[in-house]
Amino acid sequence: MDMLKELSNNNHLPSLFVFDIDYTLWPLWIDACPGPPFEADPSKPYRVEDKYGNVIRLYPDVPKILRAVKNCPQTYIAVASRTQEPEWARKVLSIMPFPENEDEESVKLSVTNGSSSKVINYNTLADVIDYSEIYPSSKVNHFSSLHAITEIPYDEMIFFDDEMRNKEVNHKLGVHFVYVPDGMTYELFLSAIKEFVNKREHSFLS
Repeated sequence: MDMLKELSNNNHLPSLFVFDIDYTLWPLWIDACPGPPFEADPSKPYRVEDKYGNVIRLYPDVPKILRAVKNCPQTYIAVASRTQEPEWARKVLSIMPFPENEDEESVKLSVTNGSSSKVINYNTLADVIDYSEIYPSSKVNHFSSLHAITEIPYDEMIFFDDEMRNKEVNHKLGVHFVYVPDGMTYELFLSAIKEFVNKREHSFLS
């Protein structure tokens, strides 16, 4: 059994998984690349090329991580970025090929949640993301907006980011912060989820 699915059985998973973008999902600052026009080839998933043909590619474990979250009921994915080029980031997210299965370009996934069922179609990375806060601002402002939109309590959110200064979302709001020093890996992801689940279990028992 997948470890994340096993952990989900205790009902203490985060409700909202939030990821920074630059140096968390992909290994560059999007506002430092040469810029548009951006191009994508559906036969080459998880990558986009900028105007000079430089490749913007997800870290290797990111597709597996995002699929794992999508397969857990009652969980949502968000991105939060303070990039100076928000339109560039949105464009890359909107065209980056992201098949639900690695060997399929487009599929329908039915996830049963109690008596209801939701069907998710993914074709691009943007299709996987439920909420996005992409604009120059503090991460506290990003999370305040996410909280207002989703009505999810801060203590049911987890945030993955490569900059320690953004741990302020933990100090000021109570969001569970995870430092990502070298890009997202599945090992780091599972370790963070275990820590979150243990913390939630202890809070329910206390």
